[in-house]
Amino acid sequence: MNATTLNTVFTKSIPAVPEAETLYVSMDYQTAVHLCACGCGAKVVTPIGPNDWVLTFDGTVTLLPSIGSGQQPCRSHYYIRHDRIDWLPQISKAATKTALARDHAVHDRAPEVSTIREPWWRRAWSRFQSSDLD
Repeated sequence: MNATTLNTVFTKSIPAVPEAETLYVSMDYQTAVHLCACGCGAKVVTPIGPNDWVLTFDGTVTLLPSIGSGQQPCRSHYYIRHDRIDWLPQISKAATKTALARDHAVHDRAPEVSTIREPWWRRAWSRFQSSDLD
């Protein structure tokens, strides 16, 4: 039976046995976990971060991009928007393969080095403070 909503629980750690129709969010571990919304019982783990899923909270939770259970027999595919499940057609094997390759490529590359310089006054203050220690 396909779920239509998820109850969000913010918690420090994710329970070993999650309840159906519940989205557990641990900001400490930057992870959200729920059981697949189709009811198959598969645990869906979504890391939260700039190269993973983005979680927004406005009293309800939205998790983007979509959830694609392409490695599960159910092949469920849906969005979690404002605590609701918005169903999509089953995810294809080709789409799953593309998504996995994209995810691996993002996580395998070296982190980008910031090219933003500190303001001149902060650099000057840092030099002043370090010269004051001598």
